[in-house]
Amino acid sequence: MPRHLKVCIKPNYLQMKKSLLIALLITAFFFDLAGQERIITVSNDTIECRITRITRNMIYFDTSVRGIKTSGRIPVRDVYSYYVMPTGMGVQVKQAEEETLAGSLRISLNGGMAYLTASSDQAEEALTGFGVTPAKAKAYYKDLKTGWYGSADASWIFNRKYGIGLKYKFFNTGAATEGYFDPGDPFNLYYTTYTENIYVNYGGVLLSGFEPLGSRNLFTLYSSFSAGITFYRDETGVFSEAVLITGKALGMDCTFGLDYRITPLISAGAELSFFASTLRSINFTDGETEQSQELEKENYENLSRMEVSVGIRFYLWNK
Repeated sequence: MPRHLKVCIKPNYLQMKKSLLIALLITAFFFDLAGQERIITVSNDTIECRITRITRNMIYFDTSVRGIKTSGRIPVRDVYSYYVMPTGMGVQVKQAEEETLAGSLRISLNGGMAYLTASSDQAEEALTGFGVTPAKAKAYYKDLKTGWYGSADASWIFNRKYGIGLKYKFFNTGAATEGYFDPGDPFNLYYTTYTENIYVNYGGVLLSGFEPLGSRNLFTLYSSFSAGITFYRDETGVFSEAVLITGKALGMDCTFGLDYRITPLISAGAELSFFASTLRSINFTDGETEQSQELEKENYENLSRMEVSVGIRFYLWNK
């Protein structure tokens, strides 16, 4: 081989090795990039990581920030999609929405104020018949129509959208007035205090619907309907005597609320509800005798009320 030909071949051979090395480095870079597991959130943020475990509601991962390895987790509801490298070749991509909630227990506790919606005109007229002034009778029933209430319910939530469970509600109100009362004879008037305390308990089955709001699902709008039994208790005192009136009837409750998620397991919320129930018969006793009475339609006891409350919700088995 001529001497000048050997000199030309050597530089070309070195150039080929350099090009091959660059190609291998580029290939390795793109292979590493494709093989990197990552999580894409609903707010379009990307977390480069190694996914270690996936549950119904949570994704656990390890990541490295400036050489420091840390572990973290993110609720599935905050994840748009995630990329997982399986044991075989290729990258596996899953939409977070495909991870449906198999079920979780929601426990809700609420407290607030309630207002009886029934008219008190007929009751005010009856009270003035005992000698109470119209102004005092009006103030008395104004106090009696406003009270406080509490509620608790437990629902099994499935598919993140629907729930079924049980609901309990309690309502209490009371009022008092004093003055000269006419006992019904033409000779005497008695100065005394007339008091009344009303307690209403309710229990029933519950159906609920939920709708997450916003890109991060921090807020949830919900509504519910409940049907069950109402238990009524009215403790009345006048002329140093006590009378107990009780009864029960069918009841219904409709609720609309908004929750804010504090953590995956705890939310705070506010709700507006309407409760409806009507007594058609009552039992009353003075401690010595007991009597039952069917009420005339115009004397039905309307227990319907509007309610506004705030509360806290707990999600169990929300893993």
